[in-house]
Amino acid sequence: MLAVISIFGLAGCGPPGARDLHKGERLLDRGQYADAVPVLKESVELLRQSPAVVQAHAWNLLGLAYHGAGQMDPAAQAYGQALKLDRNLWAADYNLGCLRLEQANYQGAVDYLTTYTTSHAQAQDYGGYLLLGRARLHMAMSTPYDRNRQFDNAKMDYDYAEQLHPTAEGCNALGLIELLRRTNPTSESVKTALGYFETALQRTPHYPPALLNLAIVQQRYMNSPKEALATYKEYLSSQPTPADAAEVQKAAHQLDLDMRITIVPKMVERPAPATPTPSNAAPVRRDTPPAETQQPVRPAQQPNYRTPPPETRAPPQPAPVEVRVAENPTPHSAVGNPSPPVVAANSSSPQNPPSTLPPPEIDSSPTTPPEERKTFIHKLNPLTWFSGKSKKTNSVEKPGPAQPTVVDRYTYPLSVTPIPGDRIQAQRLTSEGRQAQHDSDRATATRDFQAAIKADPTFFEPALALGLMALDGHDYATALDGLGQALMVQPNSADARYAFAWVLGKKGYYQDAANELERLLAAHPNEVRAHLLLGNIYADDLGQPKMARQQYLKSLELVDSQSPQAETIRAWLEQNQR
Repeated sequence: MLAVISIFGLAGCGPPGARDLHKGERLLDRGQYADAVPVLKESVELLRQSPAVVQAHAWNLLGLAYHGAGQMDPAAQAYGQALKLDRNLWAADYNLGCLRLEQANYQGAVDYLTTYTTSHAQAQDYGGYLLLGRARLHMAMSTPYDRNRQFDNAKMDYDYAEQLHPTAEGCNALGLIELLRRTNPTSESVKTALGYFETALQRTPHYPPALLNLAIVQQRYMNSPKEALATYKEYLSSQPTPADAAEVQKAAHQLDLDMRITIVPKMVERPAPATPTPSNAAPVRRDTPPAETQQPVRPAQQPNYRTPPPETRAPPQPAPVEVRVAENPTPHSAVGNPSPPVVAANSSSPQNPPSTLPPPEIDSSPTTPPEERKTFIHKLNPLTWFSGKSKKTNSVEKPGPAQPTVVDRYTYPLSVTPIPGDRIQAQRLTSEGRQAQHDSDRATATRDFQAAIKADPTFFEPALALGLMALDGHDYATALDGLGQALMVQPNSADARYAFAWVLGKKGYYQDAANELERLLAAHPNEVRAHLLLGNIYADDLGQPKMARQQYLKSLELVDSQSPQAETIRAWLEQNQR
């Protein structure tokens, strides 16, 4: 540290390296990162004979300049060189953690930020723990593996940050964890999360992420559409305007339309006043028939909210990078932008943590009960089929009994345009069906879901729920009916299209299953489960190994290269090179 200070003492009349270093720092202070790069590169060259700690300081500043200028790879190399020269330079660990978070390398971010927060000087920096919790929350939301442990670790980091210094960001994140760690949040979880979001807004009024999360909870879990609409409007009035304002506006508009639904009693003639005949409600009348809307999935843009760690520099503000959570098959869910780095003097805390819940369910995909979701993942996702032990020497292992002897092609029902019906009745029937399904009463659940579809054919949720439940019970005919109805309502639903193709394959309609998977991949090219299933069908059922090879090669780009699944795929490719 004394060597670093001596540089500043010589800056006015000292060696050129020290003068360049001082000039580079001034450019960084003014946010002129691109201009600082050549100055700091020259300083690094001129300081090659200086003590290691002095060189490390210069390399860290050069990394910051590259980082602020958007040159991520050179920035990472510069930070790494700083750590080689001085392993105790905690600012470089912090900066590398921020950079890896921006690159969606969450494990790398966790590694560097863990080193930063456990260093002696930074053990009490709540900003570092907020960043570490954010990285772990990203990991939990973006991978199906070890999610519970990652959520637990993220919660511990945010809890500790709260002990050091309560913030709106920490409260908002704890509310997210309370809801997202469970497939179906309990009423107690919803109540706890609601309390966190409200506390976040008490600490920072009009805090955009907490406003959006509160609106979603009010709509989705609290059945309070009026309060939700008011909160959406408050969120949309945030300054600066949120990046996802247009999509949230669509969701709020749809909610407003649904609130205007009126049921007009149908008058019927009664033979006598003494013995009235019960009247039947006429179909729902809407001022404007609501269309299915695509729900917002982008994060709310957060205000500049920083917490200065000791002796750190204000970070640069690179352009926001949108990060989305893959849908496979958990609800769409959206996270916030990682923050830029800091250096070793006068810095502020990072911004934009994972901040918003999955989008509000107006007419979007349902939340699947635990037992249904488990079977859907384990039975339908071919990632679980690659166990590392192939039953065949020339094909990828495929589950299930021998295919039934059925006709080769599926007869699709006539395509019709669904007409909106009684959405309120359909929602009530769907809720009853889910309760029956939870109670393992499949017959009642099937009747409720079918009645909900009949009440409002444009309602996606009961159609998908019916299809997945029937699939789980091996009632493939009903599954095809329900999933086909779901696809008429939402043709771009990856879960519905994938499940529909899977059932077609189970019924022996291999070409039709392949066609459905090709259609899914045209809209969602990174659906690894679809590439694997399509490869299996081409290899084992349609006798087209070249087509299978294309799908397996693509799947290798999307799965963990060290996983047993990848090893099995590579073994198949080696055995089927032609």
